[in-house]
Amino acid sequence: MEDIGAVLAGRGGSRMLRILNIRLSRVAVLSQLMRVPLPPLVTPRVLGVDDFALHGGTYGTLLVDATTRLPLTLWEGRDAEPLGRWLREHPGVEVACRDGSLTYRQGIAGGAPDAVQVSDRFHLWQGLSRRVQDIASAHRGCLPAALPRPARAVPHQPRRPSGTPRRTVGPHATPADCSRPFRP
Repeated sequence: MEDIGAVLAGRGGSRMLRILNIRLSRVAVLSQLMRVPLPPLVTPRVLGVDDFALHGGTYGTLLVDATTRLPLTLWEGRDAEPLGRWLREHPGVEVACRDGSLTYRQGIAGGAPDAVQVSDRFHLWQGLSRRVQDIASAHRGCLPAALPRPARAVPHQPRRPSGTPRRTVGPHATPADCSRPFRP
């Protein structure tokens, strides 16, 4: 019953148990699930640290095992001290993935000074896309000069015989139109 509750939660677990001729309400399934002891916390080798918004300008910190992608703990606030304390209480973190926050950098340095700090994938892509946009905006006036000069006019081609279909790629062309080789 605990496995069904853990996988399907309240309403889904109740429905599945009904199929197995066990009548429990969704609240009863969740109540049973809450009685199951949590597995012991194993300190991850690779730790993910990020913040999240709760409501009205209130933020929290989330710690995730970056290998299994399972949440470990969370708390209200984005302060360095609780992060450093958690890392001291759970030694063994070798790599800490984080955003660019100075606060998290200080917390990791204070709690796990030997851990390698790396940016997480989301913040790497976010930083890269911002930088590319900044560079493209700054050099917008340079782009026309960087384009190749138009080719000289093609000499006049003889007319095709009447009745021969004309091959054009216009504004309503499909990818298939563009991928076929041109045959005059």
